Amino acid sequence: MAGLAVGLVYVAANLPAAPASLPTAPAARGSHVDATLSSATTGSLSISPAKYVGGQRLTWTGSVGHAGVRPLVLQFNMGSATGNHWSTVDGFHDQTQADGSFSFTYPAPSMFNIRYRVKAGEYVSAARVFNAKTQDLTTWVTGQTVTNTNAPARVGVDRTFGITVDTTPDNIYRSPESQGLPVLKGRTLTLQQRIDADTWRTLDTTTVGDDGRGYFTGLTAVAGVAVFRVRAEDYVTGGNQIGWAQSFPLYVLAGQAAQDWYSNLYGSVPNSSVPVDKGPSGGAQPPTSSQHYRWFPSLFDFAWEYGQSLSSPPSRGTRIQGSWTDSSTGSGRVSKFNGGLALDSKRYVGAGPGDFGTTRATLHGNSISQGRWETSIRVRNAYERGGHAYQFLVELIPADAADYDCGAHNITVANISPFSDKVGFGVRSPLYSWNGTTTAPYTPLAKAYNVAVEVANGHLTWFLNGSPVGSVTNDAALPGVPLTLRLSLVGQPGAEMDQTGVISDWQRGFPITTGQQVVSQKKLPRRGAAAPDCSAG
Repeated sequence: MAGLAVGLVYVAANLPAAPASLPTAPAARGSHVDATLSSATTGSLSISPAKYVGGQRLTWTGSVGHAGVRPLVLQFNMGSATGNHWSTVDGFHDQTQADGSFSFTYPAPSMFNIRYRVKAGEYVSAARVFNAKTQDLTTWVTGQTVTNTNAPARVGVDRTFGITVDTTPDNIYRSPESQGLPVLKGRTLTLQQRIDADTWRTLDTTTVGDDGRGYFTGLTAVAGVAVFRVRAEDYVTGGNQIGWAQSFPLYVLAGQAAQDWYSNLYGSVPNSSVPVDKGPSGGAQPPTSSQHYRWFPSLFDFAWEYGQSLSSPPSRGTRIQGSWTDSSTGSGRVSKFNGGLALDSKRYVGAGPGDFGTTRATLHGNSISQGRWETSIRVRNAYERGGHAYQFLVELIPADAADYDCGAHNITVANISPFSDKVGFGVRSPLYSWNGTTTAPYTPLAKAYNVAVEVANGHLTWFLNGSPVGSVTNDAALPGVPLTLRLSLVGQPGAEMDQTGVISDWQRGFPITTGQQVVSQKKLPRRGAAAPDCSAG
């Protein structure tokens, strides 16, 4: 590749569009049926390969324990969240051999601790627990010390350097789910440079080698700060359906001024910061408003069950359209993690410097003016309490940028912080704002919150874990424009923040015409709105 000068002065360019969608596995939703484990005592189920990522082609072999040619269905069980009930995977068809055995290929599920089995009539195979690996990439300046912190690289002005990417890293702290990743030889790797929070310019491509790595050369450092990332592109050969994944941003500081700038702002932990151990979270999922008030069928349901990327359409719904874009002003990243959408403040999952900026995920291509939106959110990890906590926002914003008006029509579905049980919500208009707060029975570190909002003629109503927590019945509060979901991990400008990782397990939209509309007895007070902050985005 020809030498590339990189630094603070960028030429704006748009990131080449990812494919609109990957080939997707049939949606894993169907009617619940009682388990028949007693019939499976002689059955078996094995898969190959043993280590895999979501969407990777697996060979499923085994037996239902009884001779005879019978049609097969594939079933899954979510464990303690669903009890002893099994759901049938829609669209899957195969059959047993005469001796009751089977062998077929099917993409690997991405969720942790999900069980699958094969069923033929009244006979079933043994159940198998699946734990896919989570795609990840680490990057560093070639020849420099490899660390697991994603600390910024330092290079001399006008020096030529390269960037190495590892698609099978084994030194990611507190991330065993990304250790032992398979080598996907020949997969395309794309080196990109940040232009602004929403735009990355493609510089070069290479492919994954036998060692799981890729190498970029010929970059020339211009004095200042340059930010890079590497994307492992869609891998859809040989029956695989693996969507693209990206690294965390890699800051490259060229010259003393750039290094001093970074160190002064983000190079140390706040004096009051102390490590905070997080206990295991989980347990039964809280209720959802969509089930309680019968909002189904969904317009869209992003479930992240197989090999989806941010560019993939929803798994199911009556409007199978739309995709997500990511945005980062600092060290954070949006990624598919397990069976959800994750926003993380930095690479290193622990106390230490390097958490800064705002990271967002925005849904495009599936907006509505009235309806219901619901998502499950939880804090995966938070190892600092230094007085600079990130806020995690679930919002509805105008889908058309021309309607954004500096956030004057935004609806806050939920505003949470890792160590607080307070959940904020509200809406604003150009002249007024309506805000409310409710108290959850636990913090989002302990278990997920299911948050929702209903936008209808004459009212907006907010929900937490299946129950209404507030309403506005003033027509001035209704945005009146098509709205879309946005998830944000919001940092304070120019501040070192407390390490935080959050996840939204699913994101769903529903029409306003189904089920029951709800107006809460708790009405949010109207207040004069402060002037909108057009720099906030």
